[in-house]
Amino acid sequence: MVVSDNHCTDGTSKYLAGVRDPRLRVVQPPEHLHVALNHNFCADQSCGRYLTFLASDNVLDPAYAARMTHRLDHEPGAAFAYCAAEFIDGEGKRIRVERHVGGSWRRTGDEALKRFLRGSRCTFDGLLMRRECYEASGGLGLLRAGAYFKELPDWDLDLRLAMTGDVVYLDEILVQFRFWSAENREQNARRLPRYVEEIGRMFDTTVNEMLVQRPQLRGAALKARKSLALNCALGAGEIFGLESYPECERNVRRIHDSFLIRSVLALHHLRLTPVLNAARAAKLSLRAQIKEALYSR
Repeated sequence: MVVSDNHCTDGTSKYLAGVRDPRLRVVQPPEHLHVALNHNFCADQSCGRYLTFLASDNVLDPAYAARMTHRLDHEPGAAFAYCAAEFIDGEGKRIRVERHVGGSWRRTGDEALKRFLRGSRCTFDGLLMRRECYEASGGLGLLRAGAYFKELPDWDLDLRLAMTGDVVYLDEILVQFRFWSAENREQNARRLPRYVEEIGRMFDTTVNEMLVQRPQLRGAALKARKSLALNCALGAGEIFGLESYPECERNVRRIHDSFLIRSVLALHHLRLTPVLNAARAAKLSLRAQIKEALYSR
């Protein structure tokens, strides 16, 4: 295990200095690094055949390494594998379980890309990568149109990794991913425009580069772009009336500017956001119930 102490100021360095375990190696970059570059630095200091990254607030099951490496050992053409995840709150209480219906599977890169174009389909801490594929993909710290991703580096990496091989899913809950309840409207006002902008930038860079090599996915990419623009248009209502809303609206229309998108944005101006939110919540709840019913069969 390699831990990158990215010039922490919260007592982490002192804590790590007191850990005595030959399996642990603490490294430190010459200067504080952007989060994606720190991931790359940490990966460069390791020597394993496989890589996974674990954030300080998430948890891996003790069986994670054994179960996941065993799967990749038997799937030599796979670029990465991922597993089911339990979402927990700040106190460690279960919120829900995120897993696919139908059990474990292996999909070709093209099949996986069609799914990942609509969003990251896995919890990043539950993703085990073949080192050679991680390096071939360029890693996390890639400049995209002159900037690093702050909100979507993992999703961008998912796409680039799936360009290097097949994708494997293991239907076992081997990771806990933590959600914090501290988010508020002001925090969303800062993050949401950036999140929406990064979606558009990812389609303009990573996805366009992908389509040069795999033009057969052009239809799936366009469909995904429309769908994500609609989701972002609906979500923009959370910050309507705040100073950052106009920027968010512009970023939504850069993803895809259609009559439907403009209509949804217009409904926010008509103060009908609660109606949109209620319809969206009902759809998500129904989807979750159907998925749970299918999984329990």
